[in-house]
Amino acid sequence: MEVRDPFSQRAASQRRGNVPADQVYDSLTGLPGRKAAFAMLARAVSLARSCNRGVLTALVDMDRFYLINETRGTAFGDEALRQMANRLCELTHWSGSVFRLSGNAFLLFRLVKMDDASIESDKLIEELKKTAEDWLEVRGQNLQPFCSIGVSSYPADGETAERLVRHAETALQQAKAAGGNQVVVYAEDGAAQILRTEAIRIALRTVLQSDELSLYYQPLYEVHGRLRGFEALLRWQHPQLGLIMPEEFVPLAELNGQIVDIGEWVIREACGMLNRTGARGLTNMIISVNLSPNQLVSPDFVRSLQRILEDTATSAAGLEIEITERSMIDCGEKACAVLGQLRDLGIRIALDDFGIGYASLTYLRKLPLHTLKLETSYIRHICDQHADSAIVKALIALMHELGLEVVAEGVEHEGQLELLKQWGCDFYQGYLLGMPMQEEAIGTHLLQLQSV
Repeated sequence: MEVRDPFSQRAASQRRGNVPADQVYDSLTGLPGRKAAFAMLARAVSLARSCNRGVLTALVDMDRFYLINETRGTAFGDEALRQMANRLCELTHWSGSVFRLSGNAFLLFRLVKMDDASIESDKLIEELKKTAEDWLEVRGQNLQPFCSIGVSSYPADGETAERLVRHAETALQQAKAAGGNQVVVYAEDGAAQILRTEAIRIALRTVLQSDELSLYYQPLYEVHGRLRGFEALLRWQHPQLGLIMPEEFVPLAELNGQIVDIGEWVIREACGMLNRTGARGLTNMIISVNLSPNQLVSPDFVRSLQRILEDTATSAAGLEIEITERSMIDCGEKACAVLGQLRDLGIRIALDDFGIGYASLTYLRKLPLHTLKLETSYIRHICDQHADSAIVKALIALMHELGLEVVAEGVEHEGQLELLKQWGCDFYQGYLLGMPMQEEAIGTHLLQLQSV
């Protein structure tokens, strides 16, 4: 029996201007809102039940949208939302079932066949993710939107509209807590993760007063074995929740605004370590600190950084700020201006995790960089995969032509190190050369490369 899709019919009705009486449309995007979404999803579940179909539900949220509003203005943000709404409506397989659930979150659903629901659903979600993250041109500026997607389905994850949306929201929260820019499919055991996430969110309120944060330091070496310095790595040891890694709590701290204060603590502590170890003989070192995009757009960031350097008697040349391409996409021109101010002060700028983004070469032209860090996945297979070795060798040569220094991350084997030396890579870090360590473990023995 052929089942007619009521949602495609609703889309056609919308195009003709025939608005059903039970739907209230959002004035910004022209999409039906939350009330209409629940009503239509309930109808979809009822139809699916009667004809032995499933219902795939996806909640799409534009990551870090508040930064777009903050750095480019609310008019820019509104236009980005309108364009995203139009883009989602143009998806052939989701046509007529797109709703603006709240803020920058959109709900989509559609009927799927029960016999091959998993394969069909995977294709639909893949199409949705790819389409949502295509470049937008907003008011003459390019915007690369990143999206998190939470997925649930009828009948596996619920038999009512309310449960399907609630479980999609749970999956979305997991995607956000894991750093965003990913798809999470609801699972029952995800509820435990949500409880942990909420516990972390609450504990974050007092984390700076609890003395539970600490820094570990991973050494970076030059090609001939001289210690260049350290990268500061943040850790949180909670008495009940155990070890909490940055990828778990930093996104939450960014959402609640605490990342600016936490980031300032990290920089102050790292600069203090640099001077304390300098007094023990490790002089002329560089300390690298990862920076959140929220810090870059904080109004007082440059002044607070200057105060930290003065308070800790740290030379600006001894501090290296590590940013990611994601930071630049989120923050745009404002971030570039702040980085220019930092470079003018003498602070070094490094682009971290190079090679995992979408427009890395574009940012190499516009950013005031000193250093580029090659992401671990590039280094992992340079000894046994010709493509990876050719890419890394070419990238090192290209960066040198651009006047940048190159750091290879994740060096774990002798063969990797030897190849990188042959190709002229400037600096190295990884377990072969030194594990992350607490400050008390740092000694003058690190002046010589012990592992090779």
